[in-house]
Amino acid sequence: MTAVALLTALLLPASPASAESPIHPENRPSGLAGETNGQVRPEALVGVESNCQAARAAGSSLALLLAAARADGVPLRPGDCYRPANQQSAAKSNACGKGNCACAAGTGTSMHGWGEAVDFRDAGGSLTFTASGYRWLKDNGARFGWNHARWSEPGGSACPEAWHWEWVGDGGRMQLDTIRADVVGIVACRSGGYWGLTGLGGVAARGGAPDAGSTGAPLAWLVKGGAATPSGRGYWLVASDGGIFSFGDAAFFGSRGGSSTGDRFVAMSASPTGRGYWLASSDGAVFPFGEAAPAGALTAKPNLPIVGLAATQSGKGYWLTAADGTVFSFGDAVVAGSA
Repeated sequence: MTAVALLTALLLPASPASAESPIHPENRPSGLAGETNGQVRPEALVGVESNCQAARAAGSSLALLLAAARADGVPLRPGDCYRPANQQSAAKSNACGKGNCACAAGTGTSMHGWGEAVDFRDAGGSLTFTASGYRWLKDNGARFGWNHARWSEPGGSACPEAWHWEWVGDGGRMQLDTIRADVVGIVACRSGGYWGLTGLGGVAARGGAPDAGSTGAPLAWLVKGGAATPSGRGYWLVASDGGIFSFGDAAFFGSRGGSSTGDRFVAMSASPTGRGYWLASSDGAVFPFGEAAPAGALTAKPNLPIVGLAATQSGKGYWLTAADGTVFSFGDAVVAGSA
């Protein structure tokens, strides 16, 4: 069972046996209620990474999909995500200029205009039907609610597109079953129980863990992880731009918020006393705040991105782990093996 499946199983009841998957050749995104295609309000979107913005409901699944692909050694990255009306017009004009008017949606009709479509790229540019990224998406995209419609498949239309994928995790236009893929972490509560964290800053308290709140206003960037206070009466969340959100008796000691790309920070760990914390970036940098002391960081880029950070009981060291299971130790942390 994958981490996403395990956490979702912890936080949600099982789907009914009669559920019908929304991954269907004829299914398309359902759009955003109350919004206008290509003129979606900023608060209805969330930053995934770099210049990629997606509909809030789709953002977490896209980030998890990208992380899973990269962990498998497939260098997927998002090209066009949300496409405002002026960019839709430009895309249409460009296609018509090449004699392929039918190969671009009209302004206000593109699924990109809802933030529910992504044009994927790899190291060579836009995906092709022979690329490893396309094969990976065919095998794994459905797990995250991403669909490749019939028209985009070879022979499905005059303009098949290996790179264009659409989110139907909410059931899509066909109103089929939903596919949840928004749980990004789990934090243990010392007094018993745990908190499940979602990419949009939702916190679900289970067992003896108290509910100290969730983020209220829409976030600009997705949440990537969190940490609990020693008392078990509070917790922090960290967003991908380094922003910190405090709840309960968790005190704010600073952040790295304000990144323009929002795709750097991946994990955090609290000091043993709760009077500080460390933030870790995907390239292995570690940033201490409060009483948390620096113990070092990676000096060379890891083979795969860093995805986790854990401090020692003394607070004088920590471990980093990469997507391939490699563990790096700093301070008084000792490597006891890797995955």
